[in-house]
Amino acid sequence: MSSSLLRVISPDAHTWDAFVDYHDEGHILQSSRWGQLKALTGWHTHRIGILADDLLAAGAQLLIKRRYGVSACYVPRGPLLSGDRLVNQALIAAVHAYARTQRAVFVRYEPNCLANDTNAALYTHALAGQQVEQSPSKQPQHSVHTPLPAHGTDIRTQYSKGHRADVKKAERSGVVVREAHHDDDIAVFATLMQETGARAGFAPHTAEYYRLVWQLFGSVDRVVLLLAELAGHTIAGAMVVAGAGQACYLYGGSRAEAFGCGANHLLQMHAMTWAQAHGCHVYDAWGIPFRTDQGEVVVPSDTSMSGLIRFKKGFGGHEVSYLPAYTHIHMPLLYRLLQSRLSL
Repeated sequence: MSSSLLRVISPDAHTWDAFVDYHDEGHILQSSRWGQLKALTGWHTHRIGILADDLLAAGAQLLIKRRYGVSACYVPRGPLLSGDRLVNQALIAAVHAYARTQRAVFVRYEPNCLANDTNAALYTHALAGQQVEQSPSKQPQHSVHTPLPAHGTDIRTQYSKGHRADVKKAERSGVVVREAHHDDDIAVFATLMQETGARAGFAPHTAEYYRLVWQLFGSVDRVVLLLAELAGHTIAGAMVVAGAGQACYLYGGSRAEAFGCGANHLLQMHAMTWAQAHGCHVYDAWGIPFRTDQGEVVVPSDTSMSGLIRFKKGFGGHEVSYLPAYTHIHMPLLYRLLQSRLSL
């Protein structure tokens, strides 16, 4: 393909989202609404696309964090490449040209491409090079993907025997799962997340953040907040966002009472059923804990972590690993000095 046929543009939101939904490696973290969410929480967003014969062939949505007179550029679950080498070269060159205008210390890519995918070589070829290092991913590098059958098919047929039993146990116990429709439900969910974070040792987002996710993606029917209740009390919740044929279990929390009655199993069944109805073919459980020993990825021996993996796989899923993050370093000395302060 002749480079004279290529043109760099900044796609509008409608054009961009259609491209993300169509692309094989499209992901909600590359959607314009995710950019809007991050813009409301202190990031700046910029989209770059490459037109080939007037068709959008490749692109990337960048998140920019500015501090100390410099910036860091981050491309979560991107870029979205073409099968054409010249198009990909044009995209990466355009990203770095823009990054220089932002005084970027580095640009970090986290491709939405599995390590064993046929397109993996395409990404490693486009993103490797001088002043590039592989970095730990901020998004989950290891997860569980559950294939979703066509809408109307009983999802439980692919569950493990134990998971089917726990779903029935929850139903017998009187657990009821409902969709959230009111602002007050966000506050309830945020409280669940706070309790879960205190128990599991992570810092949850604020209620306002969850509200923004719910509102932004809810405007296009791409999000569901499910709450599991027992005897009138909310004991578990899950927020799932759909896009590009995939549903992502982004946030979930529960109280201690949920573990003995199968509430989390019933909650996940309802989430997957919702994803089926919204045309998704994959349910991403959004991360499992792994560690690396001498280059080999292994399941941690910690019982609770192994239990979490069994829980996520028991719905018929399989473990997957993404390509690592690639960091293109623009200012090597500043990168070494400031990377902890500019951490993403």
